[in-house]
Amino acid sequence: MDDNKKLLTKIQVLFDDGLDAKNMLKVLKLIGADGFDEDYIRSFRLWSDTMPRSDEFPYTEAQRYYHILWEVIDRVPIGINIDFAVPFRRMIAKKLFKRCGKGFIANEGCRFNYGHLIEVGDNVTWNHCCYIDSKGGVTFKDYSMITEYCKIFSHGHSESDHMARIYKPVVIGEYAKIYTASTILPGVTVGKGGIAATGSIVTKDIPDFTVVAGIPAKIMRERRTDGKSPEEFNHYTMKNKLYQGGDD
Repeated sequence: MDDNKKLLTKIQVLFDDGLDAKNMLKVLKLIGADGFDEDYIRSFRLWSDTMPRSDEFPYTEAQRYYHILWEVIDRVPIGINIDFAVPFRRMIAKKLFKRCGKGFIANEGCRFNYGHLIEVGDNVTWNHCCYIDSKGGVTFKDYSMITEYCKIFSHGHSESDHMARIYKPVVIGEYAKIYTASTILPGVTVGKGGIAATGSIVTKDIPDFTVVAGIPAKIMRERRTDGKSPEEFNHYTMKNKLYQGGDD
C-alpha cells in the first residue's frame, strides 16, 4: 500500500469512528494543518452558519468539521497531490452530502455552502474553482460534469428586502455538461445530455440533448452524438478513467 493509501486509510478510520473535536484534530494533524486545540475547533463558524437557512437546515457538529476539512485541503501542501486530495474530497462528500455515488471527482477550489443539501450520482465531476450555492438543493445525476469556474445558484433575493429569499432546486441531468464560466440560475433543470456552452447564463430549463448558449442562454442546436448512445459518451474526466469507472 502506498503512502497516500495508508494516510487515507487512517483518516477513513477516524471518519468512521465519528468526527468529533478529538478526531478532527487527529485528521488535521495527518494532513499537516495542526496547531489547534479542541475548544478552538469547536468554536469554528462557517459562512453558511450565519445564513437564514442555517436555522432550518443546521449542520451537526460532524458535518461542520467535514465542511471545514473540505476547505482546509486546498490550503495545505498535500492538497496539491491529487492522488490524495481527490479521494479525500470524495471521502468527505460521502459523509457530508445528502448522497454521493461512486467515482465523484472534485478539483481544487470548488466551494459550496450547504453540503448536506447536495446530491451526487455516479462518476460526477466538478472541475477547478466551481461554486455551488446549494441553499435550495442541488442534484447532480450520473456522469454529469461542470467545468472550470462554473456557478450554480439555488436561491434568489427580494429587491426590497435582502433577507427575503426564494429557494428553488437545481438539477444537472445525466451526461450533462456545463462548460467554463457558465452560470445556472435557481430552479433550472438541465436535461439528460444537455450542454450549456462556455459563458452561458442559464435562466430556463435545458431540454434533453440540447445545446444552449448566450446571455441569457438560448437553444442553439441538438447535441452532436455521432450516433453514440449516452453510455458511449466517455464522460470521464481523466485518461484511463482515473479515479472513476470502478468501485470506490
